[in-house]
Amino acid sequence: MTSPGTLRYQVFWAATIIISIIIAVSLTVFSLSRGIYEVFPFLYFLPIILFINFYPRRGVIFSLAISTVFLILVYIFSNFNTDLIAVSTAWFVIFVTIGFVMSSFAEGFKAEERKFHEIFENSQAGIFTFALETQYIQEMNGKFAQMLGYDRFELIDKELSRILIGSVEKDTFLIQIQKNAGITDIELLLKTKEGTVRQFLVSASLSPGDSVICSAIDITERKLAERVIQKAREDLERKVKERSEELMRANDGLKAEILERKRFEATLQLANRKLNTLSSVAHHDILNQIIAIEMYISLAEKRVSDPALLDYFKKIGQRTQMVQKQIRFARDYQDIGLNAPQWQNVEESIRNALADLDLEGICLETDVHDVEIYADVLLGKVFYHIMDNSKRHGQTVTKIGFLAKETNEGLTIFCQDDGVGVRDQVKEGMFKREYYSNTGYGLFLSSEILDITGIAITENGETGYGARFEIKVPKGMFRLTKN
Repeated sequence: MTSPGTLRYQVFWAATIIISIIIAVSLTVFSLSRGIYEVFPFLYFLPIILFINFYPRRGVIFSLAISTVFLILVYIFSNFNTDLIAVSTAWFVIFVTIGFVMSSFAEGFKAEERKFHEIFENSQAGIFTFALETQYIQEMNGKFAQMLGYDRFELIDKELSRILIGSVEKDTFLIQIQKNAGITDIELLLKTKEGTVRQFLVSASLSPGDSVICSAIDITERKLAERVIQKAREDLERKVKERSEELMRANDGLKAEILERKRFEATLQLANRKLNTLSSVAHHDILNQIIAIEMYISLAEKRVSDPALLDYFKKIGQRTQMVQKQIRFARDYQDIGLNAPQWQNVEESIRNALADLDLEGICLETDVHDVEIYADVLLGKVFYHIMDNSKRHGQTVTKIGFLAKETNEGLTIFCQDDGVGVRDQVKEGMFKREYYSNTGYGLFLSSEILDITGIAITENGETGYGARFEIKVPKGMFRLTKN
């Protein structure tokens, strides 16, 4: 669709071309009829130039046609003057040559104009032009008209203030263009046809002829998103600040609580050490008194011959030995949990336990290299009691082996011997305090030591094929140092 302004422009120049043709032909007839032969050929340059300027593709045909008209008029009104006909023929050739040359140049210019017009129309940015002096919009592409919700021809020949909001912003915009012959990336508010205001990023340059070419990008959504993001950032910073202050207050309170707890723990540890020392002294003194009682019982048995009294002395000795075992058990048990658990190498703990145990005739095999578990510092006593149990009750034991295996639940440490094994009726109660056989309380003590860090111990061997103890360490309570 052609704009009204463009249509008027085309009609004006078409009329101008026709008028120039009429003038040239009329003056030719007038000159030839009056015997004037020198001036009138120059009159044909004007219609040829005007026509080729607007219709370059038909320029050669037009030049040929108007030159033919010129030549015919000379033949008709010159009374076949051979000199004049020869000169007119030369002018005919000149007209056609000028038409051909100008058409070639004009076609090239039109091709460049079409290329820039296509760029103008197909640009993803909105483009518009306006006259700097009058501030009237001259042209715009469809993209810019679409951005503002107009038909493109509704704004052509309209004042720039129709779409540009704010007189101060408009004056600043125009002054900067005049001063710098252009401006880049200035943010302007433009009004749409519906009356809404949108924000644009505009670049403008001043071209020859006092025309300003502007490109515009709608950044309304981007600016809205930036404002939303900025608000979210400010809200987040405010919440982070508030949370940080809250955490600082909580941290100060926690520090005070930790300090108080440390003081309490230090006091508690001091009290435990004193109680432990007192308990050790008491156990030692009681055991000394029990030894003295056993000695006096022995002396009394030598002086008494009454069988009834001897039987009483024997029962007193048995009860005394039971008290002695219980006191020794209490002495060992009082150290459990006294100190914080530690990471301990399993193989080193086994070897340390072996130093206090005589395994003469029994081979020890270990495959627990690079395994550490988090357990009470009395871990070595666990392995001591396990091996001591195999030695005392296994009867035919020749080999004791330790093996570690990682599972989905954690880590299992196996301890197996090749003795007679454990009877099924004994398995359930062997880790309980109430169960006694010979020394009695070693396995119960081992179970209590391991339980401090959540480690369990069971016996799953088959009777007649040796005992098999399984120490199950949960995840987080073991580590493989080789990894």
